[in-house]
Amino acid sequence: MSKLSPDFSMLKYFWAVRKLERYARFAGIKPGLERITELLTLLDEPQRKIKAVHIAGTNGKGSTALLATNALRECGYKVGTYLSPHLVEYTERFLIDGREISRRDFARIFFRVNKAARRVENITEFEILTAMAFVFFQEQKIELAVLETGLGGKYDATNVCRPVLTIITPVDYDHEAVLGTSLKKIAVEKAGIIKKGVPLVTTRQKPEAMAVIKKQAAKCGCWVEALHVTPLGTDNKQLVLTALRLLKLPSGLIKKGLQKTVFPGRIQKWRDDPPFYLDVAHNPQAFANLLQTVRPRILVFGLMRRKNLKKILAVLKPQIVLLIAVTLPSSRREEAFTAAEIAASARACSIPVVTKPNVPSACRLAAREASRLHITAAAAGSFHLVGEIFKKYKLPRAIY
Repeated sequence: MSKLSPDFSMLKYFWAVRKLERYARFAGIKPGLERITELLTLLDEPQRKIKAVHIAGTNGKGSTALLATNALRECGYKVGTYLSPHLVEYTERFLIDGREISRRDFARIFFRVNKAARRVENITEFEILTAMAFVFFQEQKIELAVLETGLGGKYDATNVCRPVLTIITPVDYDHEAVLGTSLKKIAVEKAGIIKKGVPLVTTRQKPEAMAVIKKQAAKCGCWVEALHVTPLGTDNKQLVLTALRLLKLPSGLIKKGLQKTVFPGRIQKWRDDPPFYLDVAHNPQAFANLLQTVRPRILVFGLMRRKNLKKILAVLKPQIVLLIAVTLPSSRREEAFTAAEIAASARACSIPVVTKPNVPSACRLAAREASRLHITAAAAGSFHLVGEIFKKYKLPRAIY
């Protein structure tokens, strides 16, 4: 290629991203396995050739998936990891031994899958991405896949996988419009990943959620290992350690992989002076965990409309002395609360609040006020918010 020739692989990547975003806008979220099954049939069913560790839950799925990835790598496996959503780029969703797929491979796999997807009516963005993961992992000849559900479990596109192990992280309220408004209904969806004879490991759950999980496990004849610990970050490590022991893997190597894992955007310390944390918390339980773990008093905050703003503000009220509201810098910003809407709701809850026109200016104000008051700051509310910080400040996304 001459120096003057355009980088067609880069152009193809951006075309692929634009097409995916069109699917997201026009198809939206449609739980169900019919479309993904039809798509994978057209692609010669790559999912049937892949052994998987399948992870569902409301909070901690991504962290658990990253922990499992590095523990399995340490045990000598070639591991493919499928995550969602992404912070900055779609490539973050597909990892081979912890490394992101290249833009060139992403585009190549997308156009192969998209050719088949055009024959499936009402196919969604997430279904295309899930099919891409199976195709890519089969091509790369991985030994184990670690799959994070996108939403729910029973009707999540990842639920066509062939698991050797299932993990359910803490179940709580989120995506009520799709999953149901009671914890029992949400738990039924999460427990839908349980398969006949496949061992299940779960953490401590609220009683109504645990009852649903145990009932489904008994129906499927599964061994259930339930941890009686609180659902904090260190306990995600215990969850993965317990789960991978069921695969007869050595505890020493598992622990070594767990200790090496970093979590981009998951209660991640960004700055030391003043202490400033980044977290992708976007529901009440995740915010409660953030507040308990690092105790921020100032919060840069943006939120998608499908989230429960009032419940989250109720969690924030006792601790936050200044909320800095922003409109999410997303290509789908019409799906987000505006800074003005957040501010109005915060004032109704008697939470001190200001608005800022963009994320960098909000972060500068948070750091300045936290330094002046000698307190901790954080930015949280959405992958889009934290992703903007990663992009603007060029933060690393490596997990190892």
